[in-house]
Amino acid sequence: MDKPADEQAAEGPDLSEVRIRRLLRQRAKERAAPLRWSIDSVVLGYVCLAAVIIMSLKEVALAITVATACVGIALVWLSSWLRIRKLEHRFYEEELDGYARLSRERSSEAPYAPGAQDPGSRAGSPLTPREMAVLEQMAKGRTNKEIASALQISSQTVKNHISHILQKMDVNDRTAAVLAALHRGWIQMDG
Repeated sequence: MDKPADEQAAEGPDLSEVRIRRLLRQRAKERAAPLRWSIDSVVLGYVCLAAVIIMSLKEVALAITVATACVGIALVWLSSWLRIRKLEHRFYEEELDGYARLSRERSSEAPYAPGAQDPGSRAGSPLTPREMAVLEQMAKGRTNKEIASALQISSQTVKNHISHILQKMDVNDRTAAVLAALHRGWIQMDG
């Protein structure tokens, strides 16, 4: 059985790189999801619906009408699926480029003066220790319920912490928070 490219890369580079790529792919899918039903898909759907209605009014055989409807549905689905795959790939490439750019910027920063606080350290983080613990659990891909169980807090408390994390980090979603924390050095992806 062929392994996905991400897992093949895991055999060479460390496992954290694979996790980062998975996070980037997840973020790309999240960005593409609202665009799933484009205007082209809707128009194609209406055309197929109109064809089925006309066929039923003209008393075309039921089997032909049903077959036309099924083909129309399949075409709408296929059209949407192909479009979303292209968008996901494009968004994934953008996410990879953005993360690579952030990594290059971080590696090109001047070294820290002795005794100065490392801005990438946990101490430089605006997050509370509990928010940091929630963020670390998010980086492991855990759900709110799993985080609540691991930290022995309620699911609502987890939601509140995540809301504060997103606000403090000025990001829109969990994946972006994890990627930003990785970039800033607040958390590490353990292999």
